[in-house]
Amino acid sequence: MGGTVTKGNRLQVIARKELEKQGYVVHTAVRSVQRRGPIWISQSTDIFNAFDLIATRIEPPQPLRFVQVTTASHVSERIRKVDPVPINPGLASVEIWAYVGGRKRLDRRYKNRRIWLPRNYFQIYLKHRNWEPDRRDRVSVGDDQLEGVSWTEDSPAEELVSAIIRPSHRKAKA
Repeated sequence: MGGTVTKGNRLQVIARKELEKQGYVVHTAVRSVQRRGPIWISQSTDIFNAFDLIATRIEPPQPLRFVQVTTASHVSERIRKVDPVPINPGLASVEIWAYVGGRKRLDRRYKNRRIWLPRNYFQIYLKHRNWEPDRRDRVSVGDDQLEGVSWTEDSPAEELVSAIIRPSHRKAKA
C-alpha cells in the first residue's frame, strides 16, 4: 500500500491519459531525487511551483491547460497554491482536477428512493469560473458503470433511481 506520493502519481497518470484521449499532448512535472546526507529525498518539481500537467492541442486549436491534480478533500489547499500564479486567461486555462473515488454507495439524503452516488471521476474546478464546481465539468474515469446505467452529466439524478423504497408501516413515536 502506497503513501500520498504514490496516490498522487497514480492520479496524475489517470488525468494524463484522459487528456490524451481528448487529443491533447501533455507534459508532466517530473520528480527529482536528491541525496541529503545518508538518505535520498524524492521531491516534486511542479511547473511554476503549482501545476502537475500542461496540456495543449493543435487540431482543433485549443488554449493551453495548466492542471493541478488532487483529491476532493484537498481542493482548498490547491486553490491557495494555484491562484497567485499570473496566467493570462485568454491564452490558457487554470484548472484543478479533484478526484472523487471510493466505493459505490447510496445517497442517504432521500428516504423514499434509492439513488447511487457517482464515483470515480474528476471534478474540474476552473479559475475563470471563480473555482465554482459544475456537474457538467466532470471527467469519468475507468469503470463508471452501475448496473448498465451510465453516469452522463446530462441525465438528471431522478433518472438514476434504481428502486422505490416503501415507507415503513410502523407508528411514529410521539
